[in-house]
Amino acid sequence: MGQAQHDSRACLNSQTDLFGQAITTPQGNPAVHAPAINQVAKRAPTPGSDHARPFLPLRERLLRHAVTIAGKDGYPHLARPIAETDAGALIRCYDAMTDRGKWFRVLYHLPHLSEDMARAFCTPDPDCDLCIVLEGDGPLEGEILGGARITGDKDGRTAEYSVTLRPEAEGLGLAHKALELVFEAAREMGYIHIWGAIHSENGPMLQLAHSLHLNIHRDPNDAALMVSEGDL
Repeated sequence: MGQAQHDSRACLNSQTDLFGQAITTPQGNPAVHAPAINQVAKRAPTPGSDHARPFLPLRERLLRHAVTIAGKDGYPHLARPIAETDAGALIRCYDAMTDRGKWFRVLYHLPHLSEDMARAFCTPDPDCDLCIVLEGDGPLEGEILGGARITGDKDGRTAEYSVTLRPEAEGLGLAHKALELVFEAAREMGYIHIWGAIHSENGPMLQLAHSLHLNIHRDPNDAALMVSEGDL
């Protein structure tokens, strides 16, 4: 997934955003989307406002390790917020991806994540962002299968999203469910619109966006990217 240009900037530089945004290009472009769009939620206090947010039910369950996502193979995978201690597993997850998959993820040549980059990815802004990871099992027990993320824009109403999976976890429906999860969280956090960018050659990601009923159009600033967006 890539990124398309957007009027507002994310709370964090999406170029250093592996899970949760279709990573922003060096010019600053967007990511990819999920479910139940067209459904304006009852808004919590506007992200970035001076008022403290209420403790959110889904985020509370995630923190308590009480949420699992089952793949098509029937195996449940724990979904939880990313932690600083995940840096090593995140590096291994990225290394497991194909060169083409890495390009679609960050939209520039990045063969390996440095420890500094991994630590940055593992510390999203808790006030406007959320990144969840899926834990592996069997041979991949203790490893990260992938994850999904939302990164809030400065307007406090829109959020960028993305999803990443290592090859062993593809084809199990996990990306769809992980995006559904972070978009439910986005609605709870008060966001009303999500957006992301997908490389025009990233067929599986475009198919996923279509299945989630996102509006998809070509990025007017970059012919290689498609922008996917929708109301929550």
